[in-house]
Amino acid sequence: MRRIGWICMCCLALVSCRDAEQADRYAAECYRHGRELRAEGRHTEAMQCFMDAAESGTEDFVLLGRVYSNMANMCRQAERHALACELYGQSTELFRKGNDTLAVAYALNNMAWELAVQGEKSQALQLIDSAVSVCPSPAVRSKVQESRAAACLYAGENDSAVLYAQGIQDELYGNMLLAQAYALNGQCDSAMHYAGQVAGQTDNPRYLDDIYYILAHCDSSASAPDIIALAEKRTDVQRELESFKSEMAQAVLLIRPPSQTSRRFLLCIIGLFVFIGAAAWLGWFIYRRTSQKQKVRQTILRLQQSKQFLEEIHPDDYQAFCRFVDTQLWGLATKLQKRNLSEKEVRIAVLVLLGFSYAQIADILHRAENGIGKDKYVIAKKLGSSVKGLKAALLHIACRN
Repeated sequence: MRRIGWICMCCLALVSCRDAEQADRYAAECYRHGRELRAEGRHTEAMQCFMDAAESGTEDFVLLGRVYSNMANMCRQAERHALACELYGQSTELFRKGNDTLAVAYALNNMAWELAVQGEKSQALQLIDSAVSVCPSPAVRSKVQESRAAACLYAGENDSAVLYAQGIQDELYGNMLLAQAYALNGQCDSAMHYAGQVAGQTDNPRYLDDIYYILAHCDSSASAPDIIALAEKRTDVQRELESFKSEMAQAVLLIRPPSQTSRRFLLCIIGLFVFIGAAAWLGWFIYRRTSQKQKVRQTILRLQQSKQFLEEIHPDDYQAFCRFVDTQLWGLATKLQKRNLSEKEVRIAVLVLLGFSYAQIADILHRAENGIGKDKYVIAKKLGSSVKGLKAALLHIACRN
């Protein structure tokens, strides 16, 4: 029975491992395909791939962290900043589980940026400090500088925003923040300078929307046709941006709350219930077999102690003998007959089970003692047992359903 239990546990472990490998492969494929679709601008299909990866049941925590980071980036582009912050938080926890400290730092920084956009400057700065403490590498320090500048900018602290933006290594993003900060501070010449640089560096509509506005409103020396041309450019950019945001908003609608129980966890629960059920069945089977053996032994003892035993078993009337044995010992006579034992062999087998010696059996059946020994050997051979183990084999047959 112990072997059966170990076999069940091993089978469950193999099934679980195989399922885990399949989940990991499926999640990696969904993530890769989602990245490709996102690069092609097919945002809804990309988000569906990311959701499939998130719900695959994989325990590759770093891969899951990247999945949630990509979904958060798409929420950021759709201006769903609260949801983006929540998804970045989930990616942070997954990167921690995967022991990827650099990814944890970047995820914390992304959360800080989302909080900054929502005007939560103090919380954003706390997360920025956490990101640097987790991984104080030059790359992280450079990245958090952008979030510090953005936090000050959205909090209306334009001088501080300029100070932090001047230390940003990403020239495009630094120029963008400087143009915005100087424009809000009323320093039009500086705002125009950095806005012009951004306009020549990128065609990203999210940047150009603000840049064209700055160029049109800060340049008081520009002629009316130039301002009209800038306004028309901004209108075209806004149309493109609205179309992009609409597509991204549709993709964001596909995001579902993360399931509290992964597919693998559910399989483990099911496996646990199967194992408990199998263990309960084995326990019941063992209990019933033990109980039945105990009852058979009690019956044997009672028959041995019975003074009217020879009259009860009807040694000369085979049919009456079989009826009595079947009634007392759970159909043993019928079971032995099905194993091709003759009348003589059935009688001997029952008396062997009841504990009688060769001499006693010979006396009851009016047979020679030597013949009983030969018959016992034949019975053992038919039952697939040895002569020494015949009594145990007969007890086993009596207890079997």
